[in-house]
Amino acid sequence: MLTVVATLQCTEENLEHVISALKTLQFHSRQEKGCERYDIARRITEQHIEIVITELWASAAALEAHFNADHFTRFSAQAEKIVLNSEVKKYEVIEAD
Repeated sequence: MLTVVATLQCTEENLEHVISALKTLQFHSRQEKGCERYDIARRITEQHIEIVITELWASAAALEAHFNADHFTRFSAQAEKIVLNSEVKKYEVIEAD
């Protein structure tokens, strides 16, 4: 299993647009084979708005299929225009014995 933590920053002016696009992405992603979890959270600071997406995928193949899915590529194109910056980190899940 893999955990993905994606962090995005946007301005208050773009918040509604970013959240709307992320909810669409979340809806479609949760229907993908291998998607165990897909959550969105936000934190508002004085400088910007930080949005964190936490995902859990059953396998690297499932995550790769997600990155190639139409809804993901559409979101990526939108994000280029409305997101200040982003960072995506992938982690291998360590299971208890």
